[in-house]
Amino acid sequence: MYTKNSVIIYYNFMKNSELLTGLGLNKYESKIYLTLLELGSAQVSDISQQTGLHRPIVYKFLPGLLEKNLIAESWKGKRKVYIAESPSQLKKMFGDFSQSFDSALPELMRAYSQSNSRPVIKFFTGRKGIVHVYEDILATCKKGDILYRYESPKHYRAHKTYVPKEYIDRFRDKMEVERFIITNEMTRKIKAERLGRIVKVVPAKYDLFLYDITQIIYVDKIAFIDYNTETALIIESALIAQFQKQLFKLLWSKI
Repeated sequence: MYTKNSVIIYYNFMKNSELLTGLGLNKYESKIYLTLLELGSAQVSDISQQTGLHRPIVYKFLPGLLEKNLIAESWKGKRKVYIAESPSQLKKMFGDFSQSFDSALPELMRAYSQSNSRPVIKFFTGRKGIVHVYEDILATCKKGDILYRYESPKHYRAHKTYVPKEYIDRFRDKMEVERFIITNEMTRKIKAERLGRIVKVVPAKYDLFLYDITQIIYVDKIAFIDYNTETALIIESALIAQFQKQLFKLLWSKI
C-alpha cells in the first residue's frame, strides 16, 4: 500500500530525475545518480536492486557518471562501491544556473548530507582527476576558511598547470581563504610574498622535500595528490581532518 509520504518521495524523485535529464544526463544516469545520493554508497548489485535496472545497464552508464565527476569509486573491504559527489558539481558542469535547478538543490543536498557519515575515500586518476581535487576545494571552502598545505614539488611551476583559474582568482587574488603552506627551500624562493599566504620551509639539512606530492587539509577533508603518477585521493572525515590540522600546527610551530 502506498502511503502519502512514499508518494511524495516518488514525486520528488521523478521531478529531480526530469531536471537532470533536462541538464543533459540520460534517464539511466539520472536514476543511478539520484539513487546513490539516497544510499550514500553502494555496490553495483545494490544499485541494480534499488533502481530496478539490470546490472549490465548499470555497468554501462557508470563510466559516464565517473567521467562527469558526478560519482567516485571507493572500497569497503574488498568490495568496490560507488559514491555520489556533491550535487553542487552539477553547477560546474552546466554553467548556467536555472531557477528549476536552484529550487531542487536543497532537496538534493538534504539527501547527500544524510548519507553515510563514516570516513569516505575517493580516488581520482589522470590530469582531470587532479583538477577535480582543486575544484572540490573550491566547492568546499567558503570565504574566511583556512587551508593547510604541504607541497614538495621538484618543479613548482609544473604543478601550477593543474590549478584552475578560479582557484587563483578566489584564493590568491581575492584572498577569500587564508593559506598556511609548508614546502621546500627551492619552492619558497620562487613564491612571491602575498597577503593571505604564509609559507614555511622544511630545512634542507633535514630533507630536501622533493617528492612531487601535495597534501591539502581543508574544512573536513584531506586531499593527497601524487604528481608522479597523476593519482589523487580525497578523505572526507571531520575527525581525521581535525587530527591532520593539529599535526600541521605542531610541525608549523617547530620550523
